[in-house]
Amino acid sequence: MSLPLKAALFSVVHFITATAVYWYLITGGWLTNHYHLKRSNIANLVLAVFEPIAVVSVIAYWIWRKSFLYRLMFILALVQILVGAGFSLSLCSYADVEAEMM
Repeated sequence: MSLPLKAALFSVVHFITATAVYWYLITGGWLTNHYHLKRSNIANLVLAVFEPIAVVSVIAYWIWRKSFLYRLMFILALVQILVGAGFSLSLCSYADVEAEMM
């Protein structure tokens, strides 16, 4: 796979993940049922700060095309995938607990 194709793939991962994270933060968050800005928890705050950094790294790569920006974009894409996997696992376990309570 060529470098521009990989970079385009990482860019798509970043934009889809950032959009999904902000959608869930706006509509109530993954970690709490009732998310209030005045009572935010640290995980949502970290996500709200991390996602713009990831998107800015993509934009910076496509402007300057430097190898260190490519590596940064790759590392941040892996982090986003791990965060997404962690949240989907926590949602599955939450659904199991909820089913047992019924």
